[in-house]
Amino acid sequence: MALAHYRDLYWFPSGALAANVPARIFPFGSNGLATLWADQAGTIPLTNPLNTDGGGFLDFWAEEGEYWVYIDARSFRVSVGNPVNLDAWDGASVALSTGVLSGGNFTAAGTSIAVQETVGYVVDYATDDVRPTLTRVHIPAQNVALSPAALLRTLTWWQVDANGNFIELLDDPTAVERRTRITLGFSIVFGGVVVFTKAVPVILEQPANQFADLTDFLGPFIVSGCVHSANGVNLSWNITTGELFSRSFNHTLVPDNPNVAPIAAQAPAQFRRALSNTTVFPAPVTTIDPANYDLGGVLTPVGGGTNTATIQRVFVFAQDNAPDQLVVQYGQRTYASLTAAVAGIGIEPYVVNPAFVSALVGWICVIRTATNLSDPAQAVFVQATAKFSRP
Repeated sequence: MALAHYRDLYWFPSGALAANVPARIFPFGSNGLATLWADQAGTIPLTNPLNTDGGGFLDFWAEEGEYWVYIDARSFRVSVGNPVNLDAWDGASVALSTGVLSGGNFTAAGTSIAVQETVGYVVDYATDDVRPTLTRVHIPAQNVALSPAALLRTLTWWQVDANGNFIELLDDPTAVERRTRITLGFSIVFGGVVVFTKAVPVILEQPANQFADLTDFLGPFIVSGCVHSANGVNLSWNITTGELFSRSFNHTLVPDNPNVAPIAAQAPAQFRRALSNTTVFPAPVTTIDPANYDLGGVLTPVGGGTNTATIQRVFVFAQDNAPDQLVVQYGQRTYASLTAAVAGIGIEPYVVNPAFVSALVGWICVIRTATNLSDPAQAVFVQATAKFSRP
């Protein structure tokens, strides 16, 4: 195994440096003294026990792993290099971000802000990305006076550094500032006094649920494939295989890729038809219905001439069974021609059925008298190319 370097400072409870103090180093889970070296090549052995140097540093090379350092009748668990089994401190430094753990609110108080007791962390990867530091910051409840400059402007953003100092910003924090200092929020000044405050912290609690909040708000989206096209001289259509991002859908089957659902290729596709207010979905079919559209939630015959057209939407769902993966929702207005319908894609107001937890595959523009979806004079297939296309 490769050797890794360890060097760290030790001191007594009094604060005095532990200079020239003997230390015994044991591999984690063993009572046998570890083999230590003075060089990376492992050619110069060191004694164990090993003394700290005159500045209080314990310095050696050893195989990567976890070790116990026994010094001055005290034991310390340390990591040498990047061991496979990380300790709790390493795990915390990876799992935590700079931000507020508890508290974080503040209110207007004349020419000051009244900050409630707050606990946060500053995680520093920039200084040493191999051994990141984790600083717990406890901010007592207090009033913080605005600077003269802050009282002369409208907006001030507030941060706290790793030493507990309050920092005023002219603009909202940059990505670097958000990672190096704890963001609290902003205050608004009118007439020389604070009239409004808003806490907008980076919230550390429940990060997995914050991810779920975001993904559920955005909804599923197509990762790859799922291209729809005409099946032949009929009213059926095909869909290619694809992948759909849908939070946690696949976690029981593929734990290492839990958020991506496979979509089956179908030729012809089996799908269900739906209106904007459908709650009980009918059995799957393989042909679209060009002769009708959705008029205020009521299935209504398409009127007008032979070439009057509508825009039907194809949606894909994360489901295990292929017939349950696709829904075609009827159009909600009519167009004088197929060309006009194609021009209306993404423009016309459209109500997606609120029961849908799905992604838009694309549109089928079709005249009411169509019998052949492969005929461009009767139907046009348009693929939704954006992740979140407007239906």
